[in-house]
Amino acid sequence: MADSLDVPLSSDDIPHGAADLPSLRVESYSLDLREEDGFVGDKASETAFRELLDEWRERLSGRGVKPFGEEPTEELKRGDLDEALRGPARHPNEAAEAETLERALAEFSRDLTDVLIRFLQTPSWRGTQRIVCGGGLQSAEIGQEVLRRAQAHLREANWNIALTPLSHEPDDGGMIGWAYAAPSELLAQGNGFLAVDIGGTNLRCGLVSLPSGSGAPDVVAREKWCHADETPSRDEMVEHIAALLRDMAGEAERHGLAVSPVIGLACPGLIRPDGAITSGVQNLPGDWSEDGFFLPERIRRAVPLLAGRPSVVLLHNDAVIQGLSEEPSMRDVSRWAAVTIGTGLGNVAFRNHAAFEQ
Repeated sequence: MADSLDVPLSSDDIPHGAADLPSLRVESYSLDLREEDGFVGDKASETAFRELLDEWRERLSGRGVKPFGEEPTEELKRGDLDEALRGPARHPNEAAEAETLERALAEFSRDLTDVLIRFLQTPSWRGTQRIVCGGGLQSAEIGQEVLRRAQAHLREANWNIALTPLSHEPDDGGMIGWAYAAPSELLAQGNGFLAVDIGGTNLRCGLVSLPSGSGAPDVVAREKWCHADETPSRDEMVEHIAALLRDMAGEAERHGLAVSPVIGLACPGLIRPDGAITSGVQNLPGDWSEDGFFLPERIRRAVPLLAGRPSVVLLHNDAVIQGLSEEPSMRDVSRWAAVTIGTGLGNVAFRNHAAFEQ
């Protein structure tokens, strides 16, 4: 925890994308391991899963029944896929859907396992004892099934590492994590804070309550925006984020919370200390890595005050923040990691500070 200072911290005092955080060190994130046909992690995203599902739909449609009908694969709802997973199949089309899903799940779970093993073989992941799995796919039963199968494949490959799901709603992890990333001095100025999780398909803005005792942080109000459906420009998206934050600040009083000046932003990509994003944002609209574009500064100007105090806007990688949401349950290990299975595959490796003292 940060020591109390006579002069309040401001956005200029705190580096974005910091490696050293209150209880741990970020050993690496957004590993860009490559192979001949692209990035290793691209094989283990939800995008990749749906590509496999689409391939198997085409392969099995020659039997006279097209699995899941005419709906484009990218528009299939996770709930419909969960229903096909549960079974039992009573009609030929349901049997075809179950087989299609089974083939895709089998292939994808092995691809995820291969990617995890590649990560585990890197210096920053070496010694990892547990891996947290988050991201949008984990909100569905198919995501949980992928996790179960990948765990079995890891054990078959003699990797004795536990894969664990998030203990809360996957949509909330990219906001809750700021409770363990932001300086405690700032968080102590209220009993809640604002956070935004920017993904390649959806954006989430929330009001996070901080416990007074031994409880856990909780998202008590949230807004979700599927920006991919509206294809906004980068600047329009930034303006919408600012509007959501102003609305969410107004929710604090209704929930009996006094917000701290913290606004935590989580997004894909490599984050420089000055708030620039250097790469990894290809799934967001427009050029977020453009020279001179600083997302935290843009948000600070749009939301300059929170509860009468200057806002302090912090930016970090989304996988880092989502992984940090599980920090309390990782204190019994020294090294752990997290992956987020969404539009892309986020990844991060942590080492608890206690491990350096041993």
